[in-house]
Amino acid sequence: MKLKLLLSGVLMLALSVCLHAQEAQSPSKRVSTATFIPDTLEVPTFTPPTPVVQKRLPTIRVAASTTQRSLSGNKITLQRGEASTEPDLPLPPPPAPPAKTRVHTQEEIARNISHQRHNFNLGATIFDHQTSLINWTDPISLDRYEAVCGFDVGLLAGLGGFVYRGEDYSLFLMYSHCSTTEPVPYSKEILQEIPNIAPGEIRITTGNAKDLEAVAMLQTLAEVIRIEKPRLLLYQAAREKYEKTSSAWHAAHPPVLKDETFILRPHRGSRYLTNPSPEKGTSK
Repeated sequence: MKLKLLLSGVLMLALSVCLHAQEAQSPSKRVSTATFIPDTLEVPTFTPPTPVVQKRLPTIRVAASTTQRSLSGNKITLQRGEASTEPDLPLPPPPAPPAKTRVHTQEEIARNISHQRHNFNLGATIFDHQTSLINWTDPISLDRYEAVCGFDVGLLAGLGGFVYRGEDYSLFLMYSHCSTTEPVPYSKEILQEIPNIAPGEIRITTGNAKDLEAVAMLQTLAEVIRIEKPRLLLYQAAREKYEKTSSAWHAAHPPVLKDETFILRPHRGSRYLTNPSPEKGTSK
């Protein structure tokens, strides 16, 4: 009897744990605590690079040599050394027969479309860290799109990817920051065409705004930024600090130009050799 009561108690405890776990994993609980960026977003402290090891040229018979001065001012020397003693290179294999074309299944087509929809390739101009002019090409229709968004997409710079609704996304972002108070010449023309939008608003200016799959990417980015903004602000501040420290160090330690020498060793059969076919005897 005691054993049955003990087993009953254990089962009730396990059931209670399972119910609490399911409650913690419910969408309503995940929204407030979820993270779309599993990475810790830690930026390492800048460390000066280790000095380059000075290379030592091997002793070799030089058949010919030429030296040119580069645009940077240092000398580049090319030397033709003695022939290599390595075995002859094998002939390249014959070309493979053309693969037979086959019709892809609907499942394969859908998988490929889904894969392309999960790769975001964007270009952006960001104004005052508030408004982003984003442009991209839809990977399915190949139509060009442009949108004005009321958020700073540059907060996602350096991530390379994130997780959204349990699925992995990759992100390639090329961007530039502009100031509306001190615009550079090329940004003045862009500023005249950008409409005033509210924070978080998304407005398609080029492309088919009714193609929901093509523009859903922006909603995804907006939600990731909205949820992760406190972490992203700290991450971008750390990246900026790293870049400033690195730039200051490199400015104080400019590279020292040195002359470079490259040795090229012709292979057996090369037209640069006096006797390209030694197995046939010395050429006359």
